[in-house]
Amino acid sequence: MNLKPLLLLPPLVVGAVGFVWMTSRPAPDMPTLPETALAVRMQTISSHPIASEAVGYGRVAAEHSWSAIAEVQGRMVEMPVGLDVGNIVEKDQVLFGMDRTDHELAHSKALANVASVKAQIAEMTRQEENTTKLRDVERRILEVAQAEYERVKSLLDRGAGSVAAVDSAQKSLLAQQMSLTKTDNTLALFPAQKETLGATLTLRLAELAEAERALSKTTIRAPFRGRVASISGELGQFVRVGDNLITLESTDAVEVVAELQPSAFGPLVFSLFNGKSAPDIAPDVAADVEIETSRFVDVLNEAGVTATVRLASNTEMQGWSAQIMRQRGSMDSETSAMGIVVRVSDPLVAHPVLHRPPLQVGSFVEVTFQTKPTGNNLSIPRNAVHMSDQGTSFVYVANDDDRLEMREVQLGQVLKDQVIVIKGLRDGQRLVLGSPNPPVLGMKLAPVDLPESGDK
Repeated sequence: MNLKPLLLLPPLVVGAVGFVWMTSRPAPDMPTLPETALAVRMQTISSHPIASEAVGYGRVAAEHSWSAIAEVQGRMVEMPVGLDVGNIVEKDQVLFGMDRTDHELAHSKALANVASVKAQIAEMTRQEENTTKLRDVERRILEVAQAEYERVKSLLDRGAGSVAAVDSAQKSLLAQQMSLTKTDNTLALFPAQKETLGATLTLRLAELAEAERALSKTTIRAPFRGRVASISGELGQFVRVGDNLITLESTDAVEVVAELQPSAFGPLVFSLFNGKSAPDIAPDVAADVEIETSRFVDVLNEAGVTATVRLASNTEMQGWSAQIMRQRGSMDSETSAMGIVVRVSDPLVAHPVLHRPPLQVGSFVEVTFQTKPTGNNLSIPRNAVHMSDQGTSFVYVANDDDRLEMREVQLGQVLKDQVIVIKGLRDGQRLVLGSPNPPVLGMKLAPVDLPESGDK
């Protein structure tokens, strides 16, 4: 009889008994670990007035630019020492002086011509006076000859005179009539001759004025205080009419053509109506808003819209207050951007306290147009907004039990580092800033509160 298979029974029985014993005994008591709270930065949000704004960019240009173009020719004989690009010149400062010799000679010649014509007019006036007196004498002589002729003829009629005496008296009468006629003709020519001399005098005076004007243009002065932008005139150089000698750019003020898309001005413009901010205006109301574009800048100024210019490379620097001047009349052909011209006074005045350097021509700047704070809206930091895989915006908030929750939101206008929330949040909610790691909904939070969104 083979008993070897029975040798396997004892181990199997021992294993089964051990398994039953291990599975049937009560579980040991395990300690409960406390829930770990994730520390996050939070901000209690509240409604507050919001200032709508639009941002454009452009380059600084001088408000006035003047180029000195030579209007007379001559050799350059006067020029300030050290005059070069970048120098500041004062108003009425002499920039260039040209040789005046030829122009002084032309001026003297014009003076002589005027004096000559005036002498001819004086001479003709005297001749007219003398001829007038001579005509009076000729008339008296004619009266005497007429009387003599009548007397001789009367004698002939009475038979006491001769025909020869009558003929002689008549001849003398005719000769005197001819002499008087010549004198009258001479007097009749004087007005035309004087008119001719008057025209000649006018011409000579114009030549004199032209010579004086040319003489004055031999000296070129700065029309305003400005910086030399370019210079081509040199001492000793012969200058021809039309040569560009120097270009000045005014230092009193600069202008910036801020280019921005028309859509950027939409929220800002709508916020000017009815004291509402941009998100408060419904689309159907916005469609009824009409603005006379020719008065666009006037509307902005009347509504108290301000403009601030900052260096685009350093937006944290204190900006320059600017005045809104005008709207560029056309859109940019490449970018379809509109241009708003703003003016900054005293751009070269540095401000050490604000660490603000002078505003130089050619600088690339950011121009911010801003309304007065209006409305009652919620705004949150942009970095608190997240995007789902479906393309919807959402934020994280903490509920009353300090646990993480998610809220879908509808966003409005973006204002620098803030964004307006149209729908999805309410006053008093605590917004989680940044992104919790890991973002497990319902997890315990350890809030680190920041100032409310409405606090300044």
